[in-house]
Amino acid sequence: MPCNSSIELDRQPSATPYQAHSRIRIVSVRLPIVCLLLLVFSCITFSGVAHADPYTLVTEDKVKLRVVDWQNSETPQYMGWEALQGAYQVDDTGNLSIPIAGQIKAIGKTTEQVADDIANALAANANLPGKPFVALEIEEHAPIFVTGYVQTPGRYPFETNMTVMKAVSLAGGFMRPRDGNAAYFERDRIQAAGDYQAANLKRRDLLMQQARLRAEAAGEQDFAIPPELAGTPDVEKLKADEANLMRLRRVEAASQIAAADDLSRLYSQEIKSLEAKVVTQTRQISLAQEELDAVSSLTRKGLSNNARQFSSDRNLADAQSAMLDIEVALTKARQELRDSEREKAKIINKQNSETQQQLNATNLAIRKAAVEMQIAQLLGEHAGYSAEPVQGGADAMTLGKAEKSFKVVRRSDDGSNRDIKASETTALLPHDLVEIGVGASAEEFSSSPPSPPSQSVAANVTRKHPSSRPDLSSAIEGSRGRD
Repeated sequence: MPCNSSIELDRQPSATPYQAHSRIRIVSVRLPIVCLLLLVFSCITFSGVAHADPYTLVTEDKVKLRVVDWQNSETPQYMGWEALQGAYQVDDTGNLSIPIAGQIKAIGKTTEQVADDIANALAANANLPGKPFVALEIEEHAPIFVTGYVQTPGRYPFETNMTVMKAVSLAGGFMRPRDGNAAYFERDRIQAAGDYQAANLKRRDLLMQQARLRAEAAGEQDFAIPPELAGTPDVEKLKADEANLMRLRRVEAASQIAAADDLSRLYSQEIKSLEAKVVTQTRQISLAQEELDAVSSLTRKGLSNNARQFSSDRNLADAQSAMLDIEVALTKARQELRDSEREKAKIINKQNSETQQQLNATNLAIRKAAVEMQIAQLLGEHAGYSAEPVQGGADAMTLGKAEKSFKVVRRSDDGSNRDIKASETTALLPHDLVEIGVGASAEEFSSSPPSPPSQSVAANVTRKHPSSRPDLSSAIEGSRGRD
């Protein structure tokens, strides 16, 4: 080792100055080489550890777009596309709606990949000589949801490398005693009840819209009230509004189709007239040909002059030219008729396509409204349960010292939900639902099989505290009475 060589040099006083100088040079040369080798080895070792998969976009991610193009004019310079710059959100179908570029697939791609797709689309749709420079950065991540024993349960933006403990910190930390302030929990209960009612109303409107769109897609003239809305207040008025919209859409489509049919009838009549003219003109050509043949025979016999033959020849040429004009007009009329029929089919196909797209978006919105109702219900149950220990004094003091339990409800690729037993360091993904419990053991979380949040999570809260489930509708009515 280099250090040992240095020590041996100090212990050999009989060494000559030249030998000492040589040993010092050897030691000084070896030290940088060893350090350099250690540095290279450490870089190679830790390069794989530091590497992380790039973040790919999900629905509800909000990105910021900037576009710059090189203007090769009298004064060449870079010019920004101000009309396109701004924030865009990944919609429920996983696309970004960019002017000029159109619908750009974003879900499952990095910002660099999406930026390249946008540049290609802009260059193609705007007929640019080259691709513009596109910069795309994430402005706000999709949300996560935190519920349970935290200060401020609710919806929070996802952050890179987010863990359960970071989500708890965003929600204000674990719940702390409020010195018997029951009004605080009553306020939370009323707020959760209001959120539940709002999500319920939204889901009600979407279910009626779904029934109307299904009827339109099937070509039906009317639709029935969904069974889920039986007995709902104002359901008849809601159906009347959707039925009126259905009638207006049907009238609009019928008027467009009728206009296309009228145009087709006009072209059909024109075609019939031209075909009749073809028959007449064919007869005229035949007569002109007979006249020319007769005059030619008389001219050859010397019984007629050449002027009459020229006149007959000209009449035949005029008749044949008129025949060509009629045939050209007939061809154009037939082409216009085909275009009119194609436009009619396009109107019908466009309406069917729009109806199906709206139906798909409505189905997705219904599922999201159900999740919002579930979250509001969990928040209401949480507020209703917490009122008792806070008023109890001793239980409120031990609330922050009780054993914490964590659970993450995550949506799988196949659309199902699964429960994940978590810890404070469990990594989160966008759209995760984090539930913080107190006093529940890890075995209790893992005893029930994975199931949708509307069943497993709500049942878990009710099972632990069956008497604490709040009446959400009565909470709203009670608040109105106090006002």
